[in-house]
Amino acid sequence: MSDSPRVAFVAGQLALLQPFDLLVLSLPARPFAALQLAADEAGVVTATLAPRPTTLALGPDAQAAAHRLGFVDTGGTLARAGAIDQVVDAPLVEAVLTDVFGAGVDELLDVHHGSRRAEHEAELKVAELRRRIQPLLAEMLGREPTVDQDGDFVFDWAGEQVYVSPKPTVGGPVVVRIFAITNVGVRITPELGLFIARLNFGLVFGRFALDVEHDAVWFMETLLGDVVADDELRFGVGMVAATASQWDAQIAQLFGGFTRADAEAANAAEQHQPKPGAGGYI
Repeated sequence: MSDSPRVAFVAGQLALLQPFDLLVLSLPARPFAALQLAADEAGVVTATLAPRPTTLALGPDAQAAAHRLGFVDTGGTLARAGAIDQVVDAPLVEAVLTDVFGAGVDELLDVHHGSRRAEHEAELKVAELRRRIQPLLAEMLGREPTVDQDGDFVFDWAGEQVYVSPKPTVGGPVVVRIFAITNVGVRITPELGLFIARLNFGLVFGRFALDVEHDAVWFMETLLGDVVADDELRFGVGMVAATASQWDAQIAQLFGGFTRADAEAANAAEQHQPKPGAGGYI
């Protein structure tokens, strides 16, 4: 096996990996059979079986074979405990292909190369932006802001719950999204969509959005993270809170549901609405 053309080919591919490089090996006839090899900033290579959740995509026998090769379950994804040696671990990759994915010895591979460098640089910019925003919010609030499970700052301002969310964008700049959930449990109707469109037409800053998956309305503004000034951030927080407060009761009166404050007071927020777009709202 170690002398096979495929092992030699994989060895050559592994040797080419540079910091932040991605190498994905897959089998055309098996859509769930893919091995991702990713190099970190120092060039250390780790292996993950894709897609997620791997434990649903692979059967019990395949999972058992992966465990024997050193892969462990990390929240539904099978990742190998320890680094991949780019010089000697081509036979290990071959064992994944044959023992886990059931590839024949002569079966061809699909090979995809990529890079996480841009993503890594965006993550560094977001971290720097967060370090700048946090003391500014602490100064505004007179205390440290709460950080939620998505890494967003969340706090009450002018009677509204406001989120400040530094985020990267795909292939673009880092941004600061400031938003407030105005209403939950609303009736999703064409009339509500028209009402929101008319509201947005008259706004100078920010916009309302309709979260149809959670029957919610929220208001937001987005600022460019690389150039956002402290005064601009302060203004954005105040503007989002004030606009949400101006319209939430009227939206509830016209289209049902709760304002966010009323929902929390009635202990109904959790059953009606998580944070809008949680897990990918930008």
